[in-house]
Amino acid sequence: MQVVPIASAADAPTRPTAPASGTSPAGAAPGAPTGLDVLREYVAAPERVEQPVDRLLGIRLVEVDHGRAVVEMHARADLLNGQGVLHGGMYATALDSACASASYSTVSAGTRMATTDLTVKYLRPAAIETGALRCEARVLHRGRRNIVLEARMTDPTERLLACASCTIMIVTD
Repeated sequence: MQVVPIASAADAPTRPTAPASGTSPAGAAPGAPTGLDVLREYVAAPERVEQPVDRLLGIRLVEVDHGRAVVEMHARADLLNGQGVLHGGMYATALDSACASASYSTVSAGTRMATTDLTVKYLRPAAIETGALRCEARVLHRGRRNIVLEARMTDPTERLLACASCTIMIVTD
């Protein structure tokens, strides 16, 4: 699935657009690697992922485009709460990972970023038998310092399990 083209000029300030072929994000040297380049390498070779928390929890980046990312994870016995369903913190972590990847796809490789706000709405529980949990994040607004996103977690039948809004700050020294 690819980013949907902008429908009208009125939508332009709030929807991400892919950079022109051969160009880098704002502030990057022409030809310099982008965050999107790095993320595409992770999709192609998941064993190279450098995110320790994602490896620990089994979160895997499966799709990425400019301003959009999809991660998947499975509920495991060691990630369940006392009621036998996936702990809410795991939902939040997977949604945040998707948002971080979608954000990183819009900046130069090596750009430091930090989540400053994450609000999760929990709608349905997930258990071990639920199967692959898919989290898709999309950039809603990309400013110079902040990136605003929305994310959705769905089960294999595409039922909505949780949704999130997120703000990620581009860290500058």
